[in-house]
Amino acid sequence: MLKKNHLAKETHHKSWYFLVTLFLGFWLLFTVDMLGISQSEIVSSDRICGAIAIVASFFALRGGAFSPWVIGFTGVYLQLAPMLFWAKDSSAYLNDTVSGILLILFSLIFPGIKGVMDEDKGQIPKGWSYNPSSWVQRFPILVFGTIGWFAARLMCAYQLGYIDYIWDPFFVDGTEKVISSDISKSFPLPDAGLGALAYSLEVLLGLKGRTARWRTMPWLVVGFSFLVVPLGLVSIVLVILQPLIVGAWCSLCLLAAFCMLLMCMLTLDEVVAVTQLLITAYKEGHLVRTFFKGTYPEGVSDDLAAEKFPPSLKEFLVEMVRGVTFQPYLIGCTLLGIFFMLSPFLFQFEGLISDFSHTLGALIVVVSILSMAEVARKIRKLNFVLALVLAICVFFSGLDLITMGLLILASVALAVLSIPEGKLQERYG
Repeated sequence: MLKKNHLAKETHHKSWYFLVTLFLGFWLLFTVDMLGISQSEIVSSDRICGAIAIVASFFALRGGAFSPWVIGFTGVYLQLAPMLFWAKDSSAYLNDTVSGILLILFSLIFPGIKGVMDEDKGQIPKGWSYNPSSWVQRFPILVFGTIGWFAARLMCAYQLGYIDYIWDPFFVDGTEKVISSDISKSFPLPDAGLGALAYSLEVLLGLKGRTARWRTMPWLVVGFSFLVVPLGLVSIVLVILQPLIVGAWCSLCLLAAFCMLLMCMLTLDEVVAVTQLLITAYKEGHLVRTFFKGTYPEGVSDDLAAEKFPPSLKEFLVEMVRGVTFQPYLIGCTLLGIFFMLSPFLFQFEGLISDFSHTLGALIVVVSILSMAEVARKIRKLNFVLALVLAICVFFSGLDLITMGLLILASVALAVLSIPEGKLQERYG
């Protein structure tokens, strides 16, 4: 009874959020003509979405359990609509994407989910030394996701024809060549716009849930990890393909991919915490219930650092990277990966060995950065395998002796740096 009363009080207190979604529905319904949007498909789409948001908001104000989800998925569609119809007007893209984000925020992110008690207690998993779901831990993920979102939106603006030129600070017209290449055009929708949608959803999911969400909302963390990892892999593949197929580098693509790599590195500890929880739930026979409704397992403890929020700047920086150690040998592996990626330009060689250097160099960077997360430290051993493959390829490449010697020496250095694990500073159950 106490839980039901608490949930009813929470629902009543947060019902004003749906007044905002109601306003956004009327905004979509009546401001299309004012914005000068010429495409009939966009106009009809916005008006239908506005009507759906209005009706669903009224039901949500009356306590409808599924109405917030209807509003939220309408927001997701609104972010897709300008790309589905290849919107000719930049105002249509701006209006739909911003309105879509606001609908998701005020329907699903801010109000909470009916029937779920996402409490701020019992935040630290059993056997752990810190809380992987704290706001300070999530802060850099939100920052990197936002940077990736802005970069992707700028590239999408070029693909949709809103701007005639896109600046590349390092590779002159490299960004323009990559995002207008045959690979990009092979997608039915602007690929940069799809990236912007994914980044926005990642940031929104990063905002969802309180400081114990690893145990109160496991489904959310699992969904967040599935959204981060596939997009990270796509970004990595696109970066690898840039010099191989397009013959150019894209600064904004590299920035977005680097942000995604850092997001993957920083979110791995929360994923491990949820995985441990679900494995225990499976053994105890209540996996489905725990996955969707959460649990309060034995051995959890309260996060004392959360009581001091907001912390001092020093405490903030220390807490932000807990679970990540920037070991010198991993930094060295990362630099060697970059060296292999750039070696075809540095030593002016082409052919199959150039492709191997680009591809394996990028994989070395990925493995090295992910290994900086202590829960993923073991995957650093993949660099040893990559170093061996590179040394064999270089030995049979037919390059001149000086270039061959330098690349083999770099491969040996990579293998040596991949051996030590380094001291783990935190405990992980």
